Amino acid sequence: MFVENPKFEGKKSEKYKATVVDHPSIIPARTLEDYKDRFEPVFQIDRTEDGIMTAKWHTLGEELRYGIGFHRGLSQLFEDIGQDPDTELLIIGGLGETYLDGTRFYNLVEETPNMKWYSYEHMYQDGTKFIESMINDLRIPTIGIINGNAPHSEIALFCDITLIAEDAIIYDPHFLVGGVAGDGIQIALRGAMGIKRANYAMMTNEQIDAQKALDYGMVNEVLPREKLFDRAMEIAKFIMTKHRTTRRVQSEICKDPWRELISKNLRADFGREMWLFFAGTEDLDHDKATQTLKVWQETFGKK
Repeated sequence: MFVENPKFEGKKSEKYKATVVDHPSIIPARTLEDYKDRFEPVFQIDRTEDGIMTAKWHTLGEELRYGIGFHRGLSQLFEDIGQDPDTELLIIGGLGETYLDGTRFYNLVEETPNMKWYSYEHMYQDGTKFIESMINDLRIPTIGIINGNAPHSEIALFCDITLIAEDAIIYDPHFLVGGVAGDGIQIALRGAMGIKRANYAMMTNEQIDAQKALDYGMVNEVLPREKLFDRAMEIAKFIMTKHRTTRRVQSEICKDPWRELISKNLRADFGREMWLFFAGTEDLDHDKATQTLKVWQETFGKK
């Protein structure tokens, strides 16, 4: 039977600012210096001295084009942040004016001939992991920034606090382009604005402007785009005035309703969405879907 050395007295770590101790039997956590550079192609990461991290997603330094690197990178980032004791709060959103554009892609793998790999390894595996990691690994307060038009607004809606640009629009185009909303957006919409409103949004591609999102209770504040991250930092600094344990426990309480809904619905609904790719649904193809969305945008003047 292993017995801890009774003569060892824990002392504050020389490596970390957080209240952890160094001990030869404890595997050290990865520090920001250990993981920051590997996320450089996808996330612009900064952290204040007191542990407030800002992560802005992008594509090779330009505004985001959705792709595998970003999709997988979300869970990888959340896992690294979650085990890092010196990151105390996360502010996350897009670089520039783009939150997530449903018509601009940066794909590294051709989809159609690789659909079996694509539907599991990329969409299902990475998609379920980043949402579950966001709720379960991040035991710190989170502030989501909707800095532009937002399909897949769930990334920001699952945060404890959500800020939106005054000219941004939340929408879900899955059904419009021949698919179903099962990859987590359905949970975020139902939880943030209720079942009937969410059903309508999912089945009609409703364009929810910033004021309506605020009225529905989906977001907390509407701001000019250029003020979003500054305001998030103001909120973060207030949160940081509370004790480390207090703010972390409060964040876990805030995440509890999401944790229950995600555990109950995410994997099953995501599996049903992926099943459609093999069910002979001819209009479910991302190239066709992108074109459908572009035509819709041109017709109705929304993005």
